[in-house]
Amino acid sequence: MTKIGLVRCEMAARSCPGTACFKVIKTKTGTFEEFKSDDIDIIGMITCGGCPGRDAIRQVQEMVNRGAEVIFMCTCLIKPIPNPPKCPYAEELADAIRDKLGVRVIMGTH
Repeated sequence: MTKIGLVRCEMAARSCPGTACFKVIKTKTGTFEEFKSDDIDIIGMITCGGCPGRDAIRQVQEMVNRGAEVIFMCTCLIKPIPNPPKCPYAEELADAIRDKLGVRVIMGTH
């Protein structure tokens, strides 16, 4: 079983319920294809806390403390969905999570 955490855009969360992210987790498509033969346990889904996303690191640490092995940066941080612009801090936030917490980070969900 792979335990995962999800980080999504604060602004996108106002209009997106996360349905597409949960769908690809359930169907193991998109960036979840590599987990096709494994069960997935969702430890948590958080927002970045708003630009520039620094609040997320503390919450990701809590997900890691609770067993998260892989953190997914939701597609709303990677592409301009549901509305432009795309997050200018996504790569920096992903790098900070990797460097400070030593956990695997995957960019995008669907």
